[in-house]
Amino acid sequence: MKKTATRVFQLATFVAGFFLSSLPCPASLTAWPKMVIVSVYLIVLIIVRPNKLWINILIVAFLIIGLIFGFYYWVSLDSRSIKVNGQIHVKGQLTKAAKDYLDKYPSVTEKEYFVMTGKEESEVWTPESIWNNKLVLGGLYSLFVSVLGFGIFGALEIIARSDGSRSRKAKPSSCKLSKKREA
Repeated sequence: MKKTATRVFQLATFVAGFFLSSLPCPASLTAWPKMVIVSVYLIVLIIVRPNKLWINILIVAFLIIGLIFGFYYWVSLDSRSIKVNGQIHVKGQLTKAAKDYLDKYPSVTEKEYFVMTGKEESEVWTPESIWNNKLVLGGLYSLFVSVLGFGIFGALEIIARSDGSRSRKAKPSSCKLSKKREA
């Protein structure tokens, strides 16, 4: 039990630290991935049995569906956010003041206007539209991380638990060293 718990937290930290940190994500969504990964991995440990065909099919399906969610997340992230100085900010529908300013000065982009306002989201976009976009992006990010994580962890567990990947103990009679000792 102790070994399993240690393995869960080590793997979750590794995946969250390397895989998830490389995903572009708004700052408001980056605080919780380790909890999702630990939960998903615990579910995998409960479900995965290497000799069951339906489990293998389920894992492959989760990998494919996770990649589809990931693609849709990146497409949505591009249209629902803005990147300024390496940070991603969720955007929404322009406020009346922002729309009037951008109509008056067409050479100014939405990104430039956002920087000019001191990066105040509420001055550029309506709070309702920001909340809706955060909800969509957060939901897609959650689905992407959990479904793909389930597929990856499931595949790793199937490999780890299968008989073919484990080193088999050699019988003393088949070992060259034991034959020399017997002689």
